[in-house]
Amino acid sequence: MSDKDIILTINVVEPELVAAVHKHAQELGRELKGLVLIDRDYAKAEDDTEHDLPRDTTGLFTEIFCDLNDPDEIQEVLKPYINRLLAATCRYENSMYHFKNVVPFVPYVTTPSESSLVWSLEKPLMRDRLSTYDKSLTPRYQYVEAGDIANIAELINDFSFPVIVKPGGLSASLLVTRCESLDELKECLRTTFQLIEDIYEREHREVTPSVLVEEFMEGDMYSTDAYVTEKGEVFCLPLVKVVTAYSIGLPGFYSYRHIIPVGLTDDEVQAAFLASEKAVHALNLRSTTTHIELYYTPQGWKIIELGARIGGYRAALYEEAYGTDHFYNDLAIHMGKKPIMPGLPIKHAAGFNIYADEEGEITSIEGFEEASQLESVVTMGIKAKSGDIALFASKGGKLIVDGILSNDDPEKLEADMAKIRDLVKIHIKKTSDAEDQVTVNPEDLQYPQSSHRVEAHQEAAFRH
Repeated sequence: MSDKDIILTINVVEPELVAAVHKHAQELGRELKGLVLIDRDYAKAEDDTEHDLPRDTTGLFTEIFCDLNDPDEIQEVLKPYINRLLAATCRYENSMYHFKNVVPFVPYVTTPSESSLVWSLEKPLMRDRLSTYDKSLTPRYQYVEAGDIANIAELINDFSFPVIVKPGGLSASLLVTRCESLDELKECLRTTFQLIEDIYEREHREVTPSVLVEEFMEGDMYSTDAYVTEKGEVFCLPLVKVVTAYSIGLPGFYSYRHIIPVGLTDDEVQAAFLASEKAVHALNLRSTTTHIELYYTPQGWKIIELGARIGGYRAALYEEAYGTDHFYNDLAIHMGKKPIMPGLPIKHAAGFNIYADEEGEITSIEGFEEASQLESVVTMGIKAKSGDIALFASKGGKLIVDGILSNDDPEKLEADMAKIRDLVKIHIKKTSDAEDQVTVNPEDLQYPQSSHRVEAHQEAAFRH
């Protein structure tokens, strides 16, 4: 094992991964190196959208640019390193297709299978696996392509309204819409298929765009990140409560707020973990961290979706609330080791996203600097600037301001959260451009370990 000294990742290198590699190297008592394969088209697309690739500036990771859709080129670039690989990991949802392509060429490290990665990326396939494994895990659903719109009434004749429309291969609630009637559903599907190809391209999705129609689930949303060993043992991290925009009367289904710890009973938490474990096994996932989203409904726990990666915001939330090093554990799982699980919470923590209240051109954003100085703020970022077009998440719009808070005193945290919402004002000028423009919501965000920090759009804050 001592000759295996390289950690492989795909497209991006975050500072937390660099720190985790150093931490494992120190524990092993030997030097470890990094290798990142960057798809040429992925890098070009990120440059074109002014979202810098998170890159290692320390020199630990060697960068190789190649075509990650070309098996011959993947095999060629990996050949010199194949016997030195200690682990292979991937963080971003929009890099998972490339990771899937790399998996056959890294046979001597533990990874999820190609098929399980595909099932975790494509919602219709995911729903098939979950439903076959345990029908109680999912609502009624129907896979829809553009040519099916005329026959949609027949396809969902046993559904009850409202229903939810979800793109089959996107994350971060992009284009997710609730429909109250058949007419609304038909109009929504027409609009979605008009927008979806552009967003699939910008999000680096390598498959034909598709849509899933599901019966709407009433309940509260939660998530857990879980570590899955090579043998399928599942270790669930504490639940995070997710307050969606829709649940408080705002447009869209994006995560308005994340809260940890949550106020559920032990029995409720264990039931959530059992549903999560079933979902992992339904997709045959192994040797990976998983991000699992659930609804707690009157009929029990239902799976919204799961991905073979660390969830957005989760590293910061688990670090603040439990002192857990999520990236260290993720790397441990990919190295065939067991994670270090948290004990009791040490703080209350929360994450937040702020979108504009209306669509149009952003004329100014005020109150950010004052809000960033509040006691509970760990980090805040701005994702837009004057002149950008603000759209709702249901139209592919991007968030404007986000951040992480933590405090020993939950009442003080709540007060600071409310103060941020009061201080930060996004001023909008109505424009016809908002009717035509489609922007891409940043995927999932990840934050450095605790430091009181402010990052702005011009400083490449939280870019994914």
